Amino acid sequence: MARKNENRKLEYDDKAMKLGIRFYKESEIPLDLLYHLMKSKRLNTFSAIMLRSNMKNFGEFLEREKRKTDLFYELESRENIYVLFCQETQVDGGFYFIKRLKKLIDTEGGDDIHAAIIGVESTKYPVKDLMFIILDTYIRATSLETEENIIYRTVK
Repeated sequence: MARKNENRKLEYDDKAMKLGIRFYKESEIPLDLLYHLMKSKRLNTFSAIMLRSNMKNFGEFLEREKRKTDLFYELESRENIYVLFCQETQVDGGFYFIKRLKKLIDTEGGDDIHAAIIGVESTKYPVKDLMFIILDTYIRATSLETEENIIYRTVK
């Protein structure tokens, strides 16, 4: 939700670089596939959601709550960091999904969610550039000191 300080240059410390490497390993092929589906007009849009929570068994919770067409990957189990690729989902759909998760987590006595939601509506950017857009947005979302802790944007 926040775009404040978005132009601030990010520093990639050891933790961010290692997360970026794991994200790259897990996401390059799925993003290539989703891009191919968009280029061949079999898919109109998708959203990439990178998120974390301190909720116990957060990965199992996400696995239950995601749709069967969503691709789900664990990036860092100790930190509860995951990524979802949601087919035919624009950024607002991703945002409402996160809001619904937040309500469910609150009722289960869980902790807050930090999330980056990137709606992808074109294949204009190379996959590696898109990966850094997602990673940068996630790093900014985890550094927010607000109640929302959600950043969303659309890549056209």
